[in-house]
Amino acid sequence: MSNAYATTDQLVSAESNIYDRGLDTAIALSVVGFMLGFVTLVNLVPPGASGSTLTTAFGTLLAVVVGAVGITSLASYANVVPVTSQRVRGVGLGLVVSTLALTAFATALPVTMATLLGIMLLAEALAITAAGVSSRLELVDAEPNMSAGLLSGGALGVIGLVMGAAVGGALTGFGSRLWLGGAAVAGVGLFLLTILPREDLGSTLPTAIVVGALGLTIVTGTIGVGWQWNPQTLSGGFTGGAVIPVFLLSGMLLSAWSAAKCRAGFGARGREYGAFLVINLNAFLMVAVMATIVVFVTVKGAGYAVHGLTVGALTALVLLTPALLVAVKFARTPAGTNDWNSGARQLFRVLPLAAVGALAAMFASVLVTGSPLRYVYDYTVQVNRQGKTLDTAVAVTPDTTIGTLLLTALAMVLAVAFFRSFGSLRKVGVQSERARLIRRAVPTVVLVFVMLSTLFLVLGPAPFGLPLGGTLGFAAVVGGAVAASGLVVYPLAGVLTSDEPTLADSAQREAPLFTLGVFGGLGLLLATLLLQPVAGINPQVGPVNLVPVIALGAAVASLALVALTTVAKRSSEETITRRVLAEERRLGLVGAAGFTALLGLHVAVTSTSFTVLGVSVANKGSISWPMVMEAYIPLGAEPGGIMPAIIGTVWLVIGATLFAVPLGVGAAVFLTEYAEQGRFTAVVETATNALWSTPSIVFGLFGAAFLIPRLGGDESLLTGMLVLGFMLLPLVLITSRESIKAVPDEYRDASAALGVTQWETIKSVVLPAAMPGVITGVILGVGRIAGETAPLILVLGSTLNAKAGVNVIDGFQFVSEPPFIVNDALMTASASLPTQVWAVIAAGVSGSPQMGWATAFILLMVVLTFYAVGIMARTYFRRKLNYE
Repeated sequence: MSNAYATTDQLVSAESNIYDRGLDTAIALSVVGFMLGFVTLVNLVPPGASGSTLTTAFGTLLAVVVGAVGITSLASYANVVPVTSQRVRGVGLGLVVSTLALTAFATALPVTMATLLGIMLLAEALAITAAGVSSRLELVDAEPNMSAGLLSGGALGVIGLVMGAAVGGALTGFGSRLWLGGAAVAGVGLFLLTILPREDLGSTLPTAIVVGALGLTIVTGTIGVGWQWNPQTLSGGFTGGAVIPVFLLSGMLLSAWSAAKCRAGFGARGREYGAFLVINLNAFLMVAVMATIVVFVTVKGAGYAVHGLTVGALTALVLLTPALLVAVKFARTPAGTNDWNSGARQLFRVLPLAAVGALAAMFASVLVTGSPLRYVYDYTVQVNRQGKTLDTAVAVTPDTTIGTLLLTALAMVLAVAFFRSFGSLRKVGVQSERARLIRRAVPTVVLVFVMLSTLFLVLGPAPFGLPLGGTLGFAAVVGGAVAASGLVVYPLAGVLTSDEPTLADSAQREAPLFTLGVFGGLGLLLATLLLQPVAGINPQVGPVNLVPVIALGAAVASLALVALTTVAKRSSEETITRRVLAEERRLGLVGAAGFTALLGLHVAVTSTSFTVLGVSVANKGSISWPMVMEAYIPLGAEPGGIMPAIIGTVWLVIGATLFAVPLGVGAAVFLTEYAEQGRFTAVVETATNALWSTPSIVFGLFGAAFLIPRLGGDESLLTGMLVLGFMLLPLVLITSRESIKAVPDEYRDASAALGVTQWETIKSVVLPAAMPGVITGVILGVGRIAGETAPLILVLGSTLNAKAGVNVIDGFQFVSEPPFIVNDALMTASASLPTQVWAVIAAGVSGSPQMGWATAFILLMVVLTFYAVGIMARTYFRRKLNYE
């Protein structure tokens, strides 16, 4: 091994020779093979795939790898995420080289996926053999020990024992005892071959034998795609489609360990690097095993669930924007502690960024080439109790239309995120008299616009028969839009025309104009936009609407401010100036996201699409998902979707949470902070634990026998909410009480010493500190109740193929008799995902079994969404607690 590896913080240099780079490629090939093993195991690309199918699969893999490595390299070059580890850089280059070679093989040779996987194993065996022999002949610098060790020998001996038993049993039959001799010979042989030679040979030759044997078994067709083994002692059997991926996963895990030891020069560093790689791959394997059930449900139901799903490439890129920002933020934050291996830390930080970059590259290629990405398949529906196969496809199209709901929601989320990271620019720079006058006038103008909007909202656009909407309203909208554009351009012009010697000094001096331009422009344009629908006007300049053009121009101007401050920051070395420029850049990002949200909001309130440079913003976007966005279609060519069941499940969880969380947290506060700790609290604690352990069907019986007769006498959504709320209540109470008890008494004592009342202490000190634990309990409880089926069958029914979702919000009505507020929607039965899954799959009620699995898949996605919301809330409170 070359001396370039002496420290892990050196860049790849000319001293890094072919040996190092070859082993980096071998490690990268093992990682690629490990991923391909999972891909073939779940039959995403079957082992028998060949021809154009195989070429397309590896072409997609190449695009993913190039995109991931490319965006990471770009981030490192721009010093956003500096990657200085030689190993990370080498493995990244190796990923590109190995994937490119595999794609070339798949394109040029008439091979199947299984054969190509076998060739990969043989290549790994040859690579680690060459590395071990090169070290033994002292052709490279290495520091091997006298032996690979008993632990390595024992592990490889066990592997040899299993392989010898399999070969012996296949040749002589397991009814004979001769296979035991083959197992013993192979196991002892690999054990001795590992511990007797020097470490460089003991760590490579036995591994190469195992990996090569697995590869030859696949390449020669001894175990091929059509291979089957059905032992008489088992009710099932083994197939080539399952065994080949297992061979690949095992072989790549061994070869990665061996290649990593070679790359680090054996010895202590080699064992550390090899253990690091194996531990990471094993951790990945454990996560994959735990996710097996998720993958199984996904494989069974995703095909039906996503039938007809179509997404525009530009919409997909917009959806990736928040993920890109999160990945960049994660990559900029050091992972782990300082005693981590630097290469491991950098690799851990850049993996999400690489994944987002790979997806972005795929979607961008669709826009550039104009060729959609399509995955064509068929799914089965039930027609007159007979299965009917329909053709469908999941596609990413070159459509450049973006929906207003998506654009507005994402832009608002980004604006809030940037604003939260923005600090302050108060008392920074010099404010001119003109800027001071404008700053005072903007709130007054916004107030006038609000008053005009209220006038038109109450009296209509033509109050007292006067066409004020078309005259006064028109003039106000035009004037407000033009003024907003002037405010946004004002700081840009101020910086560019300043007489300061440097761009950084100019930006710092004109800091007051940044807040005036961004916040003033956003407020004024928002007031202008809200005036439009109530005044019944939509000013146009020729064929173009004025307000969205102003909003787009303001967003571009805000991005120009971001670029300006970025360039200025790179040229400045003063710490204070750089901090001010960073705040101005964040403010520019707030403006860009905010004005983009206003553009989408304008299209939404006026129902008028906006198109520029071929990109359209319209109320109807380019996302079409029939399973989720449609109801059941009884006489249609396709069955439609399950939107009513999704809506019903969401309302069930919301209602149960609103019922259980206040009661549970309130009871926890009383039992922990007010009640005397004695027999009463002990009895309550025991009863709560027992209630949490009660089977769910008992809650359903309680709802059917007690609640239904008192709530209209029929199955209803309200009864389902209450039953699920009773199930959630004990967990919220238990976790809330434990979280409150975990708050240190010093918090309470310090608050009491300041003269604060007990309730104020609980509200302002104890509950905020306990909130992460409370939310954890809610997350766990929601995960349970969202999938409960037994109680819902008794209290909600099993409505199938609903044609409309329950409308809870519009169902509220005021009446003159108690309870004064009624809601018929809450008192009627509703479809839900758990009962629909049960009815279709278990009970055999009308509906395709594939539809049942698809419903289960959607239910899983809904539960994971609730989890994500809860985790984000918990993270927010934890950060808030740490900051305070």
